Amino acid sequence: MSSRPSFERTHGSVALRLSVWFATLFTIGFTAIFALLYWLLARSLEASEYEGLQLRLRQYASIYELSGVSGLRQRVAEDSEAPNVRSLFIRLSGPRGEAVWGKIPPDWIEADVRRVAVPDGWGGWTAREQAINVLRVPRDAERDLAVVSQLIDDNLVLQVGRSTDSRAVLLAPLRRTFLWVGGAVIGVGSLAGYLAARRATRPLLQVVETARRIVATGALDARVPAPARADDVAELVHHFNTVLDKNAALLRAMREALDNVAHDLRTPLTGLRGSAEIALLQTTDPVARDALADSVERVDEVLRLLRALMEISEAEAGMLRLERAPCDLAELARRAVDLYDEVAQAKGQMLTFAPGGVVPINGDAVRLRQVAANLVDNACKYTPAGGRIDVRVGVDGGRAVLTVSDNGPGVPESEQARIWERLYRGDKSRSEAGLGLGLSLVRAVVVAHGGEVAVRNAPAGGAVFEVRLPLS
Repeated sequence: MSSRPSFERTHGSVALRLSVWFATLFTIGFTAIFALLYWLLARSLEASEYEGLQLRLRQYASIYELSGVSGLRQRVAEDSEAPNVRSLFIRLSGPRGEAVWGKIPPDWIEADVRRVAVPDGWGGWTAREQAINVLRVPRDAERDLAVVSQLIDDNLVLQVGRSTDSRAVLLAPLRRTFLWVGGAVIGVGSLAGYLAARRATRPLLQVVETARRIVATGALDARVPAPARADDVAELVHHFNTVLDKNAALLRAMREALDNVAHDLRTPLTGLRGSAEIALLQTTDPVARDALADSVERVDEVLRLLRALMEISEAEAGMLRLERAPCDLAELARRAVDLYDEVAQAKGQMLTFAPGGVVPINGDAVRLRQVAANLVDNACKYTPAGGRIDVRVGVDGGRAVLTVSDNGPGVPESEQARIWERLYRGDKSRSEAGLGLGLSLVRAVVVAHGGEVAVRNAPAGGAVFEVRLPLS
C-alpha cells in the first residue's frame, strides 16, 4: 500500500502543530516583553527629559526674578557654552503672546517656533503662583518637541523647550536590534520547540509507523519500542503493544487449530476416498456410481485444501522441504505460461511471455513453477475477456524478478496486505472458483526461498505481482 507523501505527513504531524503553537506563543510573549520594556524606557527617558527642563525652568525663573531680562540673557549666554544648554529653546512671552526675549537653537526652524504656543489658561494665572505647565506637541508633527512653561513676575511666561530627536536617536538602535535579535531568538526558539516536540511525540510516530507496517505487510510481530520515560505516552505504547500481543496470540492459536484440524482430517479423508473408490469399482448402479464419483472428486478437493494448508504452515515454520538445484526462472515461467495458454485463449485473453535471457537461481523447480502457475492462474481469473496478461522475467538490482501484470480491475489498496492471508477472498473474488490459498502458497514458497513478493496497481489500471528471488 502506498504511503502518504512525506510533505503531507509532515504538514499533518502533531510535532509540527505543537512547534507552530510554541513559536506563535513565544513570538507573542517576546514581542510583548520587548514592547513593555521599550515603553518603560521611553517613558523613563521622557520623564527624565521633562524633569531636566523643569529644573532648568525654575533656575532661569529665579535668575529673572533677581536680575531681570539682562541677568537672564547673561546667564543663558554663559550656559550656552555647554551643548545641553545650546540646544535649549528659551522664550519670554507677554500677556498677548508677544515675544519679550528669546533664544532659538540653531537647528530649529520657524515652524518649530510657531508650534510652541503659549499654554491654555495663561491669562488666569496669578503673578506669584509659580505654576508649571507641560506642553506636548502632537506626534504627527515634523518632529517631537518637549516644552515646559511657568508664569513669572511682570505677568510674563517663561518657556524652556528642547527637540526630542536625541531621544528618538537613542531608541532607534533598540528597535533595529529587536528586529534581528528578536528574529534570531524566535528562529532558535522555534527550532528548539520543534525538536522538543519531535522528541516528545516520537513514540506516537513509532505507533503510527508500526500500525502502517502491520497494515501494509501483515507483520504481526512488529512492536513499538518502549519509551525510556514513564509517562502518558509510555502507557499508550504499552497498551498498544499489549493489544498487538493479544491479537498475535489469537491469530497464532487460530492458525495452530487450523493446522491441527488439517493434519487430523487427512487420514480419515484419505480412508473415505479409498472406500468410495472401492465401492465405485464394485457397483453397477448408475446413480450410485455418479454419487460415488462426485464424492471422490469432492474429497480430492478437500485433500488439496488440506495439503495446501499443511505446506503453507511448513513454509511459515521454516520446515518446508525444498529440493534445491540450479534452474532457470525464465524456463519455469515459460512452462507456466504454456500451461495456461489454452485457458487464456478460451476466455479471449492475450497471454504474452517476455523472457529476459537465462535467469539462474538455486531453488526447488517444482515449487517455483507452482508459484508462477498460481500467479498466471490468478491473473486469468480476474482479467476480463479480451484482456491482456504479460509475464516478464529478468534481473534487477542483483535479484531475479518475475512479474505478472494484467489490465483487469486491480487489487484495492485496502486488500493488498490481506490477499496473502490463508483462506482470504476479497469481494471481487467471491464469484470465482478457488480455495483462497493460491497467493498464500506463493508467498510462503517465495519466502522459503529467501525472496519476497509484492503487489501494486499499475497507473493505467490492473494489478502487477512481482516476485524477487536471489540469483544463484
